[in-house]
Amino acid sequence: MQLIETNVHSGEGTTTVEFVGEGGEKVSVCMVAHDVPEDAAITRAKEVMVQLTAFDSDPPQQGDIEDETVNEEAVENTGFMSEPRS
Repeated sequence: MQLIETNVHSGEGTTTVEFVGEGGEKVSVCMVAHDVPEDAAITRAKEVMVQLTAFDSDPPQQGDIEDETVNEEAVENTGFMSEPRS
């Protein structure tokens, strides 16, 4: 997904960060938070997505990318490590 736009929406105790790709793809992360700076919300949404790939417990499916490849790409593209916070 080639990212072309990032939108942040806040309301009623939640903040949603929407990542939009050049082909119309959309990935949204909805968090329980409000009144947070836009850059902080985007950073946290990226962290959440990296954590999802790091802790994927589903067995591999046909067409899945190897987790190691996904984690390396996530760190390279976002700068966030996929290890849990302490």
